[in-house]
Amino acid sequence: RYAGRTFCTPGKRIRLDAQSYYPDYMNGTGLDELWMCCTVPIVTGVIDTRTNKAPFREGESHVLTPNGQFISLQDLILAKPEAVIGEKMTAFSKSMFGDPTWPIVSKKFDNLNPIPHHLHWAKWEVYDINSYDNPGVSPSHYHTTAMGLYPFVTKDQFLACMKSFGQGEYNGVRHLSPHTMMHIDNGFVMPNGVLHSPTDLCTHELHVTMDEHFLAEDLTLDGRIGAADAFYACREEDYPKDQHQDWEFLIDTFDFEANQDPDFVRKNARPAIRAEAFTGDGVDAKWIVYGDFLGDQKCSILRLIVEPGGKTNFCPESPALFHTNGGCGRVGKLEVRYHQDMKLGEIYPEIGFITQAALANGGVEIENTGTEPLVLTFDFPQHAHSQTPGVADTN
Repeated sequence: RYAGRTFCTPGKRIRLDAQSYYPDYMNGTGLDELWMCCTVPIVTGVIDTRTNKAPFREGESHVLTPNGQFISLQDLILAKPEAVIGEKMTAFSKSMFGDPTWPIVSKKFDNLNPIPHHLHWAKWEVYDINSYDNPGVSPSHYHTTAMGLYPFVTKDQFLACMKSFGQGEYNGVRHLSPHTMMHIDNGFVMPNGVLHSPTDLCTHELHVTMDEHFLAEDLTLDGRIGAADAFYACREEDYPKDQHQDWEFLIDTFDFEANQDPDFVRKNARPAIRAEAFTGDGVDAKWIVYGDFLGDQKCSILRLIVEPGGKTNFCPESPALFHTNGGCGRVGKLEVRYHQDMKLGEIYPEIGFITQAALANGGVEIENTGTEPLVLTFDFPQHAHSQTPGVADTN
């Protein structure tokens, strides 16, 4: 499902046709996100002018049946959890969320300007900024992401910055943060609780199944943000409503150690590595996001490139979402193709889900039926692998 943020401007790299980026029912907000595997409503601030409510099932993913019906992905999981997501993921998601669900969200966000400086109290994220989503971007680009705070920033300085939210020309929080150039075709992981302002590049992102944030910046290139709006997407269990705009409470809650870690970039960068288990004749595979994160195996991203005429049987340990980054071919019975100038409301076969039932039958055959490389990206959830990718490769 496509979605828009009221505080962002589309970068127009999610391949919609020009007329589809600004639907007339969104009151001027443009579409800057593609949510590909989400089982919960999201929080964007958008109001559908036709209903005066948030868009129906905003951001939630649906499955198209052979007879043309749409079914919520979450409803499908609830109906047959072990067949769709497997016994292990069913048990894990029930322990975490109460009901069986897909425990991560896959999406792309694409903005003309950097996203407002913000943090997530509970939601960790991982990033895949790749050349397929950002054609023409040079490896020597200067698109940067602000992360954390400089080590020299004191609590009093940060408190003064937050207290000035909405009181003057600009609270200046971005000046307190180092900015890092993001490597194209590599991964990066972002712990919860750390300030960040993601770059103005189209970014494939995975995160735990929830949507919450605190906005730390009162002025961006997209406009002003009011102090009340800074907290509107905070969940009660993460940040109590009666403490909104209590800046001293914010400072007491803020994790300065994590935000001022001098080794933050080194610890959280993920240079792409070869995925030997999925590599073969005419097939190249790389882990883009891998390794342990915040103490255990969170999620991982695999990119598979099948040369023209190539074919492979794909049978990982866990169900996975996939999306197409280039070319055309077949994944099991599904014909996939990479599209341009897509019209909002029409169906394009680019995104799919490999179920546990398919894996139990020996996996799916992937075949390149075109004349260009077929590029597929697979998103795996927490604890998907018996050996953590990257960790096993380096031992």
